[in-house]
Amino acid sequence: MFHPFSITETISIAWHILKRNIATIAVYSLIAFVIVIGAGFVIYDLLNDEILTSIGIVLLLVGISFIFLGFIKLIFQLIDKEFYDFGFNDIVPKVKMLMSYLILLVIVSTLAVIMTNGIKLLGDGIVQSILGICIFLFIQFFFLFYFPICACFIVDDQSGPFESVVQSFSLIKGNFVKYFLLFLLIEGMVLVGSITRIGMIFVVPFVNILLVVAYRKLVYSHLDVDDDITETL
Repeated sequence: MFHPFSITETISIAWHILKRNIATIAVYSLIAFVIVIGAGFVIYDLLNDEILTSIGIVLLLVGISFIFLGFIKLIFQLIDKEFYDFGFNDIVPKVKMLMSYLILLVIVSTLAVIMTNGIKLLGDGIVQSILGICIFLFIQFFFLFYFPICACFIVDDQSGPFESVVQSFSLIKGNFVKYFLLFLLIEGMVLVGSITRIGMIFVVPFVNILLVVAYRKLVYSHLDVDDDITETL
């Protein structure tokens, strides 16, 4: 049957997925954590050449993006495994997905830098301060509010960078208030989890699961079809 988007149901489903697949998610998260920390140590502590360090930082960014997209693919597979089995190849991001994600990330980051530097040309004053705060909030809001949904479209629908932004605005538009409340809840969870490193190790995977489930629920809320997640969990 048709199910409208529900915050309570979204959290319940995400928690169910985490509990049922805790071993798989924990192993993936641990491997990702070790790779990122190890790569970061090599780049920042062992490389003394500026050029090599710069190259290493770029490669680290690509690696983190690859791992993040892989985790999203893993969650989609865990959601759908009621219908079919999946293997390692099914959670490896395709080159197109990685490129679309990186292009979107670079474009948004570049625009943020350009706008931030442009404000500095105005000189010190209240106008510069107000515009600076507005741009900072807008950029942070986009990265934390819309960007995760863009990533889900890139993985699930193999959308391009610009297409994913349009799809994200369209998807959230009908449930903006509910998704915003979920967003505030997620921000609260991250704030609490950031108190300890152990807390973040738990919170980060769960938050990403929550966002993937929210994406799926939002998609189903726009379609007059059976909500497979709700019906099977």
